[in-house]
Amino acid sequence: MNNRRSGFLTFLAALIPGVGYMYLGLMRKGLEALLIYMLLEPVFRLLGLGFIGSILRTILWFYTFIDTFNIARRMDMGETIFDSDLFISKILDREKANYNGNFAGKNYSGNVDKKIWITIAWALIIIGSLSIINKLFVGNEIYYIVKSAINKYFFPIVFICSGVYLLVKKK
Repeated sequence: MNNRRSGFLTFLAALIPGVGYMYLGLMRKGLEALLIYMLLEPVFRLLGLGFIGSILRTILWFYTFIDTFNIARRMDMGETIFDSDLFISKILDREKANYNGNFAGKNYSGNVDKKIWITIAWALIIIGSLSIINKLFVGNEIYYIVKSAINKYFFPIVFICSGVYLLVKKK
C-alpha cells in the first residue's frame, strides 16, 4: 500500500505559509510560521514601515512554500522529521541550553548564541530608528526627496556593493 500523500493537496496547503507544515503533521512549525506571517505586516505598519513588512512576508512565503515541498520529499523517502520550532530552535543553542521544547521547563538555562542576539539587537535598533525617522519627517519635502532617492538607487547600490564584495572576497 502506498503511504504517499497527495501532491496536489500538499501544493494547496503550501500556498498558505504554515498550513503546508501542518498538513505534513508539523504543527509547532506550522503554527509559528502562520503566526509570524500574519503578524509581520501589521506590526511593521504600526511602526510606519509597512513596506518592510511586505518584503519580509514575501520572503517568508517563498521560504515556507519551498521548505514544505522539501520536507514532504524527505518524508516520502522515509526520513523521520521531528516537529521543531521554525526560528526559536535556531536562536537557542540547544546543547548549551539543554532545551527540551518547553519554555516553562526547568531544563532551560537561557544560554543563547551571542552572535544571533547581537544580530537581533542591531535589527531592532535599525527598525526602531527607521520608524522614528519615518514619523518625524513624514510630510516634509526633504522626506519625499530622500525617499525617492532611496527607491531609485538603493537596490542598484546594494547589487554593486555585493558584487564588489564577492570579487574582493574571492581573491
